[in-house]
Amino acid sequence: MTSSSDLNRASSAHTRTFVWVTIVLIVLGTSMHFVHHLPGFNHFWGYIFPVQESVMAHMKMIFYPMLLLGICLSVIKRDIREIGAPILGGLAVMPLVIVCFFAYWIFVRHELMALDIVIYIAVMVLAVWLARRWSTRPFVRKAWPLWLVLTICIIVLTGLLTYHAPDWIIFADLG
Repeated sequence: MTSSSDLNRASSAHTRTFVWVTIVLIVLGTSMHFVHHLPGFNHFWGYIFPVQESVMAHMKMIFYPMLLLGICLSVIKRDIREIGAPILGGLAVMPLVIVCFFAYWIFVRHELMALDIVIYIAVMVLAVWLARRWSTRPFVRKAWPLWLVLTICIIVLTGLLTYHAPDWIIFADLG
């Protein structure tokens, strides 16, 4: 029989893991924003890393860390079905990124780095939380091939749209 102290310890360990994973993903995503300033940065890396201050760049900073989380979970747990929830969590928050950035651009009309950071952190916390909540859902676990196909499509689209974007506001350099 499991005691309440054992359950509390397990819950506390899960909470600590959630916090650390979220912090690592936020640091990783934020670091992605500055890679294009490094010496030796070439055109190829721009397909993954943001190369300008656009809404699309911020969406890449969410998608790729969440993809990395999904890959790490799949490798650590030796179960490809683990990849779905982080990808789905990242995709679920992307519309929120668009809404938040455009809402503040409408009202403020210029970039505020502090607000960019707050939005990014809040959205990443939500993405990791959603991934954690959805990780045990049967549909999410069973549909892992769908998440892989969707991921490949997103990688191709974000890569192509980085350098060949239409003249839409979502791709505009707002910095």
